Order: sequence, then C-alpha cells, then structure tokens
Amino acid sequence: MIAAVFGVPMAGFFGHLVILQFTVRASVSGRLCAGLISLIALFMAANFLSYALQRFQVDVDRDGWRVRIGRYRRDLRWAEISAVVIENRERGVRRMVPALYLVPDPGVSLDVPSDLRATVDGRPAVRLFDLDEPKIEERQFVRDLAGLAGDRLEVRVHRLHVMLPSEDARQRLIPAFPPGAEGVRTQRWLNRRRFPLFVGWYLFAVVPALLLTGFTAGLSELLGAAVAVLGLLAVVAAYAQFVTLFSDATDLVDREVAIAGTELVRVVGDRTLRDDMHGGTIVVLPPGAKRGYGRAWLLGVPHVVALLGDPRTGRLRNHDDLRALSAVLRESPHESDRAAARDIDSLALQSQVGDSTEPDGAENARLWMSLTKAGRILPWAVVVGSVLLTGSWMLESTHYLGDAVLLICGVPLATMWALYMLYRIYALLGAAWQAAWQAVRKNH
Repeated sequence: MIAAVFGVPMAGFFGHLVILQFTVRASVSGRLCAGLISLIALFMAANFLSYALQRFQVDVDRDGWRVRIGRYRRDLRWAEISAVVIENRERGVRRMVPALYLVPDPGVSLDVPSDLRATVDGRPAVRLFDLDEPKIEERQFVRDLAGLAGDRLEVRVHRLHVMLPSEDARQRLIPAFPPGAEGVRTQRWLNRRRFPLFVGWYLFAVVPALLLTGFTAGLSELLGAAVAVLGLLAVVAAYAQFVTLFSDATDLVDREVAIAGTELVRVVGDRTLRDDMHGGTIVVLPPGAKRGYGRAWLLGVPHVVALLGDPRTGRLRNHDDLRALSAVLRESPHESDRAAARDIDSLALQSQVGDSTEPDGAENARLWMSLTKAGRILPWAVVVGSVLLTGSWMLESTHYLGDAVLLICGVPLATMWALYMLYRIYALLGAAWQAAWQAVRKNH
C-alpha cells in the first residue's frame, strides 16, 4: 500500500517530464538531463508498483504450509519441515525485528528466490515475513502457531517466547502499560508536557546563544568563536537536561518486560537486559519521587525499569501483573526486595482485576499521535532557520566565523531537519495505512 502511494505519483512525475520534453524549448543538455531524470523516475515507479501489486499469501493448517509470495509458489507438508523459527533479523539501520523462517528437512529443496533466501544455524531456510506487519497480532499468532507446529517451533525472541503456553508460573509477560489507546493518549500527554520545555529551551538557551555569538563576533572574531563553542555546549546541555525530561516515561509506555525465574527481562533495541529480582536492589517509588513520570508508581532496580501506574491518570496496572511481580519478590532472601513485594501487594489491593487487552480506537489514537509528531517539523524549522539567519548576519561582520557557523552548524542542521521531515511524513503515512486497515478488518 505504501509502495503504491509512492509509485503512482512517481509515474505521474515521469509523465510530466515526458510532456516537458516536447512542450518546453530547452538546450540539448537540458533535454538530456530531463530524459535521464525521466528514466530514473520510470524505473523507481515500476519498482514501487511491482512491489505493491505482487501477491502475498501464507496459509498454515494441520496439513502444512501454503506459500504464495510474488512469483514464489510452494506447498510444504509438515513432514518436510524440520523447524519453524522466530528470531530477530536486522532491518534498516540497527533495527531488529522478529521474522518467521521455515527450515526444511535435509534433502528437501525449496527453490527459494534470493530475496526470501535465508540461513538459520547454518541450514538453508526461507524467510516468510516480519512479525511487525500491521495484520499480525503477535500474541495470538505465536500461540496459534505453537498449537500447529508443536516441537518444531523455536521462538528465539524472549518477549515472544514468554507468550507461549507454559505451566511455569514464573514465566510471565508483563505487557506494556497503559495498553492500547490509553497508552497512546498517555504518550500524547507526555509529549504535550515537553512542548513548553522546548519553547523555553529555544527562548532562553538557543536565542541568547545566537545573539551573544553575533554581537561578540562584531567586536572580535576570536571572542565570537569562543562564545559560539560555549553557547553550543550550553544549548546541548540544556536540551539534554530539560527537553528530554519526559523521554524515559514515554519509552516505558511502549516497553514490555518479562519475568523469567527470578529475573526481570527487558528488550531495549537489539539488547536484552536482565535484572535480578533477588539481588536486594528492587524499589517501589511513589508518584513524584522521580521527575518526568507524572502520577505513576514506579518499579526500579533502583533506576526505573517499569511503570506500575499511568503517568497521566495514576491508574494502577492490572491486578494479576502486580501479583506476579510481588510473588517473585516475596521469595527473595533480601528484606528490601520483600518490602518492595509488600508495597506492590498494597497496590494490587487498589487495582482492578481484568483483562489488559488493547481497547478499541488504538489505531486512530496512534494516527493522531503520528500527526502531532509530524507537527514537530515546524518548531525545529524555526530553530534551524534561526541558526541559518544568524550565520547569514555574521557573514557581513566577520571574515571566517559566519562561514564556519553556516558550514559547521547550519548546513548539517538543515540536512538533518530535511531527513527528519521525510521520516515523520513516512511514519504518518504508515500510521494512516494501519488505521485504514484496522477499520476495514473491523467492518468485515
């Protein structure tokens, strides 16, 4: 769908360039340049549209797998499959996503095209798809697949592994909180708290640093350079200290943790972090104990690793999740951990028993949040414009410093802003597609 969104306008752009070739008088070099751009636009449009229109169908049942991806057509019986593996793969720049692989028995040829070919533990395999696709509900998918694949299934992503049915009560996934649309609303609430901090940072850190650099550069270029360096350090330090105040809480809203024996397991990017819940370091922090977390109760080791309450409303986590945490801490040999268990038990008494599944309206809420995040393009444009304006102003009064400000600060900032703008627009299109897909699926 996203490919079609880009491919159709690209094809239209190609047509526009072709028309220009015959309607606008231009030099031979200009026509050659336009022709080259036309060919590039045609090639990109063809790739986007072919990707958008290719068939994608993967079915699995008690008999086996039916795979229809692009031109690849293959039916596989369970007897031909050695393993079904879910593990992370790198996609993009250091981004790890879980993917589904089929590993055939030795001697079974898959005739896989190069874009689906993979290797799992040195064995040839076929990569079917990534599990972050909008059509997949991970928890239900992993459980259903476990029922069909049985012992063949190997889940090597910890947060997905704990979703498998288990008789061990000390293997439990603690889901992200608040769930679904409530979590997105909490993120929006935290982002709104950041905006006044951003405005204050701009008015009381960026603007004074730029003005002071400009005025001192008019007196002495060397003094202006020193002020520019000190001002840059002060601006970066102020941003890290104040504007990012609510960033940690925002990250925790999206983060799942898991209980694995006596360990609390977190996945941060491509890293898996483990904290010993019997190490005597667990603390329960009341609202207000840490800045930037609103009304939330917090679980720390002692740095904060999980939200026990909603920063926006103060609503506590699900009763069962709190009981699962306290059950492990209650068995610790350290009194500090057992004290934390008693604190969590008291919170569980105030919480509600219920299902923490995602409420309706989550996709619409995410779409709205993506729209508000795209709005960050404008305030950052003001910051970049201020730096460029200051550099242009200094060009008239300095020999070298104005050029240095533009080349060292202005041009890189403008480039990063342009990339950030494209990223936010792409994320907005992705959120719109997911919301539209959820609406269609709900109506059918």
